Parts: sequence; C-alpha cells; structure tokens
Amino acid sequence: MRRCDIDKSSYFWTTTCGVCHPGGGPAEYDRKGNRYDEFVVVLENNIIPRGDNYLDGDYYRSNWEKSGVLEADCLICHLKGYNWKKRALAVRGGFLYEAPMVGAGWFKDFKVSNPAGPSAKPKAISFHTDYTQTNIADPTNLAAFITREVPDTNCWNCHVMPDNMKRGRSWEPETDVHKAKGLTCLYCHPSGEDHEIAKGDILVGSVRDDLDGTMKGCIDCHLKGADERAPKPDHKFPDLHIEKIACETCHIPYKTNAATSVIDNATTGHTNKYSTTDFLSNDPLNPNRSCKKTPKNSWCPAFVKYKGKIRPVDPMQAIWWGDWDRASHRVIPIHLWRIRDFTGANAKNRFSITNFALMEVLKGSKAVNTAEEITVYLKALAEGKDRFGCRIAYHIPVLVKGGMIYYLENNQLNKAIMPTKDGGFKCCEPFDLSHNVVSGKHALGATGCKECHWTPSRFFHRKVLIDPFNRDGRPVYKEVWEILGYSKKKMQKLTRGHPYNVTP
Repeated sequence: MRRCDIDKSSYFWTTTCGVCHPGGGPAEYDRKGNRYDEFVVVLENNIIPRGDNYLDGDYYRSNWEKSGVLEADCLICHLKGYNWKKRALAVRGGFLYEAPMVGAGWFKDFKVSNPAGPSAKPKAISFHTDYTQTNIADPTNLAAFITREVPDTNCWNCHVMPDNMKRGRSWEPETDVHKAKGLTCLYCHPSGEDHEIAKGDILVGSVRDDLDGTMKGCIDCHLKGADERAPKPDHKFPDLHIEKIACETCHIPYKTNAATSVIDNATTGHTNKYSTTDFLSNDPLNPNRSCKKTPKNSWCPAFVKYKGKIRPVDPMQAIWWGDWDRASHRVIPIHLWRIRDFTGANAKNRFSITNFALMEVLKGSKAVNTAEEITVYLKALAEGKDRFGCRIAYHIPVLVKGGMIYYLENNQLNKAIMPTKDGGFKCCEPFDLSHNVVSGKHALGATGCKECHWTPSRFFHRKVLIDPFNRDGRPVYKEVWEILGYSKKKMQKLTRGHPYNVTP
C-alpha cells in the first residue's frame, strides 16, 4: 500500500458516515475481527494515535484509544424521541463510545464547535454523561421506553439528508398519499427478529442486493390483495402498461422538493453541487418555462428502463476525473484530495486554484467544459504529482462528463462513450423515485391517452439533462424516447393516433 492509495479510512468513515449508521460492524471491528479500541492498547501492535500505522486503512490516522468504538445502538431505532442530532454531534466530535448515551438523553453541559470552511460541520467538543437525565428515557426502567414499532421520525432522522439530496424525497401527508392514509415506513419495509429490513430494488447502489424486492410493492396491495383496504385501480388502459411501466412512473409525476442534479468534482477537486431547479422546471417539455399543470417550483423526473420496466429517476450528472485502464475496461476515480494537491486548491475556498496554467485557462469559468480547458487539464494531470510525489494518473487521465470520457491521444482531444458495467446507464446516475406518490386523479395520464400518446407528449418528449455544461457552457438535453432507446419511427408511432395498437 502506498500513501497515495489511501483515501477514506475506517476511522474517517465512522466519525462521519457513522452519524447515519447504528454502529457495530466496521464501526467496531477491523477486518480481522479485532475490536479497534482493544487492539490499539496492546503495545506490541505498535499503533500510534493519529499515526500512519503501516498505511492500514483500519488504523490510518485513527484515534480509537481515545474515541472508543461505535457499538451497535438499538435505541437509535427503538426509542421514541431519540436525540439523533446530539448523537450526530458526538460522533463527529470523536465521542464514539458515549454517542448512544447522548442519543438517549443521558448527558449535560453539551458544548459544540462550529468550524469554518465550506465542508466543515458542527461537532461536540465536550459534555458530561449524566444518567439522572430522564427527559427522553429513564435508564433504571429502560424497557418501559423501548418500542417494538419503530417511529417514522427515527427512520427519517438518518434518511432525510441522503434521500433529500438524491431524490428530493419527503415523507409528509401533503406529499405522499400513503403517509396521508396513516401508513408508516414499517408497513412497506417490515423486518423480523433478524432485523433484515425489507427493501426495494434501487438502480444505483449495491447494499444488500440479496434483499432486493422483499418489500411490499404497489401491485401486491392494489392488485393482488395483500391489503384489502388498498383501493383497486380503475385504469382505462390495457394491462400492457402495467407490464412495461412501473406504477411510480405515472404516480410520481413531479417532485416538490429539489434534489441534486449535478455534482462537479472536476473543476478544483472540491464538490460543487447544482440543484434540479438549476436545470429543470415544472414543465417536462421545456426546462425554461413554468407549467400550470404541476405545482410551482416542482420538477419532473426522467425515465429509464430497468429490468424491463420504465421507472422514474433523478438523472443526476456527475463530473469527475478518472484514470482509464484500457486493459481492464475500467475508469478508476482519482481521489479528490489528490486533485486538490495537484491544483493547489485551498481547502478553505473550493474555487481557489494556484496551479498557474489551470488558473489562466479557467479564468472566469465556473466549470471545465471547453476543449481548451479540458486539454490543458488533461495534460497537467498526465504530468502531475500529489504531496507524496506519486503520479496522479498511472494510465490515461480522462474527464467523465455527460456519459462520455474525454482523453488525449497523440496530443489530440478525443471522446468515447463511458465504459460501464454490464452496459450500465450511460445517460446519468439514475436515483430511482419511489416515494411522494400521488392519487390517480393527479397521476400522469389522468386526463386521458393523449397526455402521453400525442405530440407533444409529456411522457416521450420530456427533456432529460445529459450534460450541464457543453463547450458553450449551456445545458444539453435529450428527450425520454432517446434515453429509452426507441427509434424516431417508433416514437412517432407511439405519439400519434390510438395507443393500443403499439407496444411500449
């Protein structure tokens, strides 16, 4: 292992991502099964607090001896009124062992720091554990406060931040018909004593794929009778639509909360985010105007095909630098800290670049998008080194943008389709949408067949962001029929005349 290969360690993950994890597993044990805080105090292991520690990702720059470990915390889910925010501050402050006690309310004299910087987050700097504090739960009679049915607020504590960012998700009676009817998270996502929480089948991600599709779906309750209270839909179209189109595609016609539309990790090595409202409007046919058919300030999803069904997504665009290994057909992301080393970007200012050549070519530009900018950056990347003297790219440096990779060959700028696993999604990073369901009268197609099967079609002709910044700095869009892989002839057939004689 080389220093230039080290990115995020187990300790870094625990003190940041551990905010939204209940503990245990990699927050408590290393890859060999040793408990971190017990392993580091054994002298012959020679673990130095905050040291490089053999460049071992489990102990690199760690401070397990002082922080303790983040043990599995049952109360984070099963205690009503759990103080998630204070627990999060304790985790960020490195008080891992005490964090569950903080969440249960057993603390006093809690002090917080608010460090400066674009990515800095508040964290605890001191507090005292106090088991006489019973405003949330009494430790002498804890069983009386524990609930078997996990409250929605406890689920939402962790899911609100990532779900808002990736999907614009909210969980309110005003934004989801199921929440309005009193359904809870556990209704669709139940689990048994094994705590294997039922889940859907998301397009982006690979966490517990063995549980894909174990939750209750729309068809289970509304067509197959899994819940006799669920109303049976009175669709005016043939069953072919249900076979080819996911229910959410029509029943999540818009999102009222903005999501992240673009993540630019390329310009300086700091993450620059753009919202869906920066590139989309509530009019699916024209991102630059407003539409009376959908709520003001909302945005309309894109559609992709996944496992034979058309599904709604937030088509997030990611712009980043990679190292293209042609032999293995992989584009390996370059760590952001190495990009910052190479550009000389100041950690306190994500738009600061001190590399003279790059500073000149990017002067006045908010993104790497012109041929000149990309070329200068790629040339510098090919020659650049990080703080340890390691090359930034060991193969072919590339810019990944708009489903393409840009690279230099014989000193000429070229582009190719981004290599993806198993064909993958070349249009975007499609974060699927499954919440914020509306009733039938508000669904796409509620006004009749012509809403989708006529020109212009709110279904087939809706605009999807493909590249946020072309060579002129303007966004590039494609229409859904192109994303779904239909020919122009097929699209024209689908959007003219009676829809029942065509196959989606």
